[in-house]
Amino acid sequence: MSRIHILPLMSSRMKFWQRLIILCGSAFFTLFVYLMVSEESTWEDAHIKKARLVQSRLWPKKPNESFVLHKNQEMCNLQSWEQSQSRISTFDVYQRTEFNMNSDGSYEMATPPPDYPNNSENELDHLDVIIVPHSHNDPGWLKTVEEYYVDQTKHILTNMVNKLFEHPNMTFIWTETVFFSMWWNELDDDVKVHVRRLIRRGQLEIVLGGWVMPDEATTHYVSVIDQLLEGHQWLWENLGVKPKNSWSIDPFGYSGTMPYIWKKAGMENMVIQRVHQAVKNTLAETKSLEFWWRQMWDAKGSSDILCHVMPYMLYNIKFTCGPNRFHCLLFDFRHITNEASESRAKSINVNNIEQLATYLYEQYRKKSYLYKYNTILVPLGDDFRYDMEIEWDQQYINYQRLMDYMNNRKDWKINVRFGTLKDYFKVANKKNKKNILKHPNNGFPVLSGDFFPYSDQENAYWTGYYTTRPFDKTFSRDLQANIQAADILNTLAYAHLKKWGMNYREQFFQFSTLLLKARRALGLFLHHDAITGTAKEFVVVDYEQKLAEAYNNTQIIMKTAIQILASSGKLMTPLVFRPETIRPAHNEEPQKKVFKLVNTNVRVMLFNPLPQYRQEVVQFLVDSSMVIVKNEKFQIVPCQVNPIWQDQTTVSPSVFEVTFVVTLPPFGIVPFMLFKAEHLDLNNVFPSRISIYNRDELNVPKNVKFYIQRPEPKPVQPIVLENEHMRIEFDATKGMMTSVLDIETGNKTDISMEYFAYKSQGSGAYIFYPSPTDNTKVIYDIPVIRKISGPIYSKLEVAFNHYLKYSVTLYHVPTLQAQGIHIENHVDIRPLKDREFVMRFKTSIDNRDGSYFTDQNGFQLIRRKTNPNLRIEANYYPMTSMAMLEDRAQRFSILSAQSHGVAGLENGWLEVMLDRQLTYDDHRGLGEPVEDNKPVTSNFVLLLENRRGPNKHQNSHYALPSLLSVATNDFLQQPVVKYYSTIDSDIFHKTVSPVSLPLPCDISVVTFRSLATANFVHNGTSLILHRRGYDCDFPDVGLQCSVDNQQFSLQTLLKKFPISSIRETTLTHLYEKRKIDAKNTIEIPPMEIAAYHINW
Repeated sequence: MSRIHILPLMSSRMKFWQRLIILCGSAFFTLFVYLMVSEESTWEDAHIKKARLVQSRLWPKKPNESFVLHKNQEMCNLQSWEQSQSRISTFDVYQRTEFNMNSDGSYEMATPPPDYPNNSENELDHLDVIIVPHSHNDPGWLKTVEEYYVDQTKHILTNMVNKLFEHPNMTFIWTETVFFSMWWNELDDDVKVHVRRLIRRGQLEIVLGGWVMPDEATTHYVSVIDQLLEGHQWLWENLGVKPKNSWSIDPFGYSGTMPYIWKKAGMENMVIQRVHQAVKNTLAETKSLEFWWRQMWDAKGSSDILCHVMPYMLYNIKFTCGPNRFHCLLFDFRHITNEASESRAKSINVNNIEQLATYLYEQYRKKSYLYKYNTILVPLGDDFRYDMEIEWDQQYINYQRLMDYMNNRKDWKINVRFGTLKDYFKVANKKNKKNILKHPNNGFPVLSGDFFPYSDQENAYWTGYYTTRPFDKTFSRDLQANIQAADILNTLAYAHLKKWGMNYREQFFQFSTLLLKARRALGLFLHHDAITGTAKEFVVVDYEQKLAEAYNNTQIIMKTAIQILASSGKLMTPLVFRPETIRPAHNEEPQKKVFKLVNTNVRVMLFNPLPQYRQEVVQFLVDSSMVIVKNEKFQIVPCQVNPIWQDQTTVSPSVFEVTFVVTLPPFGIVPFMLFKAEHLDLNNVFPSRISIYNRDELNVPKNVKFYIQRPEPKPVQPIVLENEHMRIEFDATKGMMTSVLDIETGNKTDISMEYFAYKSQGSGAYIFYPSPTDNTKVIYDIPVIRKISGPIYSKLEVAFNHYLKYSVTLYHVPTLQAQGIHIENHVDIRPLKDREFVMRFKTSIDNRDGSYFTDQNGFQLIRRKTNPNLRIEANYYPMTSMAMLEDRAQRFSILSAQSHGVAGLENGWLEVMLDRQLTYDDHRGLGEPVEDNKPVTSNFVLLLENRRGPNKHQNSHYALPSLLSVATNDFLQQPVVKYYSTIDSDIFHKTVSPVSLPLPCDISVVTFRSLATANFVHNGTSLILHRRGYDCDFPDVGLQCSVDNQQFSLQTLLKKFPISSIRETTLTHLYEKRKIDAKNTIEIPPMEIAAYHINW
């Protein structure tokens, strides 16, 4: 190893000329070292300032010089912040709600007067009661999905067929397509006929119909749409069903994005349950538990969907007949020998029917007091109910007796019957329309916003699951990106092979099979007890194994499709490409391949899954610092070589990182070659400069060429990272960011960065319950700080002995990446007990009233406001991909590659929870703590942006991201796909550029996916586009796309393909809207999603 050594003292016996030679040599050596390590050295001028690189025609030019960046006028008109004309905003509802509790820990609920219902026949309105039998089936929680199916679900569905035919006026609803498909595959054809008949007769209704009932806090809208499309396509092909009503009774809070997705998929009504009980009370006070749910940005009401909120704490029978849970328990007639039960029910007979019917009637009337139109929905079921045949008879016979008695009591003016959601909403809508004719302004109210956070009782806030098991949340996001890329590549390969007149049936069958398994694995994981991290540990392992298999399946598809496209179909087999990143096991983080250049050359193929040009810095690991990178024209590409660390102060002698800039066309595949160099070419290969702080040694192998700065064991001056846009200062002892200087304006923003942990007072998988006074410091040691500097990027790496390693990267190249501060955390809190680990930023941004914004499912931004009267956990919110705070002049954004819980507890603060180690169960049914923590990596980009004018909309309840944050977030969510081969063949030299023109910056491709029948025959292509909203008041430096035109044609994207027809449809392609010509321009309004079905 080479180190910086101090020369030994000269011997007093040396002669004068010997001493002179040694002194001169020492002077030259000192000068050499100074030039090598000085911050102001000539190396800095020649390399960091990239004089030679800028002269190279291979160095990237400023990208937006060739793109039209005139803002879309309609988008900017959206900036008028004309909020939806809603009477109710959940932002205001939460602010005015009084969180009062009863003595038993439940929240207060609006109740009718003590003498209600009044027995005077003339004062009572007619009451309609729709009883809806249901069974809530979790596809994984306390058991795996397969265990639940075998033990209970298959019996429920089999009993359903038999008993609905036996009791023709009984009904049933079903939600989870994943279970229904498992059962369907085992049925004889005659049973399938019976099931379809039950659906036609209206006894069985499929509601929601997605693959699962997804979580709504931590899921990304892209994967939510994908699992909904999978479920709806299965239902249509096998049952001929198009769901019209949504049933989402168990997710732990509700996003404002889901009503939009449900409406775009053709649904008209929805039912939800787990809303904060105190918020339910606020809504109930004005009979607003049913409302038109409208998007905040929708001024016209086109997104409206009717929503029914169930009023009481849970969806089981104990809480659904009315406010008195003890009376409701008299009407759960399930009785199984030796089964524990809360039920107090007795069979209905002539001796007790009058008294029991009176109890039930009173509960129905009191429940109806909370709603506008004397129509109530009474769910009759619970988790995995109706798995025993006898329960069907018990519930049916006893309720039928009660119905007959109650309906014959003319003085009660009541009609009770079995029904489905379709039946309920038919009655409710009819009464609403009748009322509007008499009172035009007194229909269902309009509400905008969401329902987070959720609390059921005792001030217990379900905000911990936003972060629980972050390893798996990250895993699922990686798989989402893989599925999107694999879908695109599969579709491109199919279209090209058809264009080339080649047979693709065998590959399509194979790819469709693998993609089906992959998307269903991801869809399963969106279940509200899976991605939330709230399942048993062994069930979590089962989910992870399914995700790992799906991840590997997508890689098989991608490497095959890349080879087909890159070889123009000339080389289908053998497969010569391999993924650069692999997952060696379900419980391990991804690993990058180290390319062996000593004995062979490596060809890498880079695929861009975005429909816009992409200029980006890419990195690879190689076994030699003597490396050359060439493009498809065999031109040398400038690159930077960086160290990989063996330990905190020792550079590896055998693994290095090579990094260079690439420009990738939309949906394009671009080849590069990596070679072992015979000598170091300093005109094209730039070894980085290494600095180390808080340690007195830096060990670098002798044969490795890096520029080494003298170690600083006790640094005094701040450490600086700087590019042409910003200058970031860090505390030299702690390694934490302290400020960011805007180079253009000279404005300095304080951004103090810190890591700490909350001490739990009984937090569990669901509940976040920290000690309000003990924000534990878990990092005591002085970190090793390493600075790597080069012409492409500079990085500060901060390594603590325990729990945390993080890095901050600043890019020097004129790309989009140079606008942001890139943070990567490596967290391992396994040694900690009952700690919830947090990254916090304290900024000088004056957001005044403590409000900030978080995204909902990666789709839109909603305002949050910290309530100082509530505890910390009540002020946490979910972040899927973005959070931000702003004042009149500046905006500070955190873009995230994975889901987390976030909070802004003080003005100018934003914090992100990174992981949780929990030794207690929180008594919400799981029955175990969360102690299976794994090392986990999280990635963020910080953006600090200046408004071009004052912020005129600080009171708006929603916000729009800048175009810069939209584009940067695309880079995070859909990374460049990297494959490699050691086979040297001219057949792979050319770039594949399948798209004629790039799409505008604000258009994203949600889905570009080949559809297949149950027999894996090609059934057209699904293309789903989203026009993202953006804020026009921010600069657009670094953009690599145009935004000048709102209208474009699908020929822009598909000109090179043999299209036979295009139909615009609803989101899951169940309803056709219109036929369109590929040449015709299409118009997607801001924020909207449009779906197209294409036949080649």
